[in-house]
Amino acid sequence: MNLDKQLKVPVLTLLLLPLALLVFGIYHGFMQTLYRAGILNTDAVLGISYYQGLTAHGIINAVVLTTFFAVAFGHVLVTTLLGRRPNLAMVWTSLSLLVGGSLLVAGAVFAGKASVLYTFYPPMRASPVFYVGLAAFVVGSWVAFWSWIPVYLRWRREYHHEKTPLSVVGIMATFIVWQLATLPVAYEVLVLLLPWSLGWTSGVNVVLARTLFWFFGHPLVYFWLLPAYTMYYTMLPKLVGGELYSDVAGRFVFLAFCVLSAPLGFHHQFADPGISAQWKAVHTVLTSLVAIPSVMTAFTVAASLELGARRRGGKGLF
Repeated sequence: MNLDKQLKVPVLTLLLLPLALLVFGIYHGFMQTLYRAGILNTDAVLGISYYQGLTAHGIINAVVLTTFFAVAFGHVLVTTLLGRRPNLAMVWTSLSLLVGGSLLVAGAVFAGKASVLYTFYPPMRASPVFYVGLAAFVVGSWVAFWSWIPVYLRWRREYHHEKTPLSVVGIMATFIVWQLATLPVAYEVLVLLLPWSLGWTSGVNVVLARTLFWFFGHPLVYFWLLPAYTMYYTMLPKLVGGELYSDVAGRFVFLAFCVLSAPLGFHHQFADPGISAQWKAVHTVLTSLVAIPSVMTAFTVAASLELGARRRGGKGLF
């Protein structure tokens, strides 16, 4: 099915704008190599200091590019596979918040008022504009997800005897993980960091802020990963002329990530004295458990490729 014409502009904006911003993200990846190799001996290149560039590098590559792509991918999957368009007012509201938030964050970073890296750990403090931009960006991603829920529920009522398309399961799981992960960091930004940045509070609980960030920061990697898994499960088998080895495995994997991905952040805080060794041990075990859906994916995708290869005349052990 073709993408709804009224969604083409939002989707193309979501895809092209972060690619333009990626120029700055890539820039500092290269610059950092030159700094570390001792080839560059200056703290600033093209007017961008080391920590300014490193902050832009982390935020653009880790958060902006991935979120914009996931939202665009979700709009396409939900619209084409469920045959219904999300509410356009919500789509444009989401886009406005994502773009506006990104520009506010970029403005603060390139003005030299938010060189706090993508983790923005206190006691490093950024301009209030930076925190407002982050909050707007996160809410924009939520609005996109919320716009798909009524579409799915209407489809479910009409086609209650059919399985939900696996691609839709994948993208909904992606944003369930994202919704769970971003609630704590939204609290950190709005309740702890923004009032502190504005001078309304005298300080901030550093350990609590770090913990709230890593409740988000580790599931973030699954937010990057799950759109790729969605493609692996639904596109790769077709490309090799086969079919998915196990549909049940794919559905289980996406459900497992929803359940296992969020409570894992303490393994990023092993050196933090404010968290007990017992909690760190629990999170170590949970971190090991999340390997299960990844191993299942490796097997299922490889088996699907093998199935397609044999259908096309492949011989031998592999």
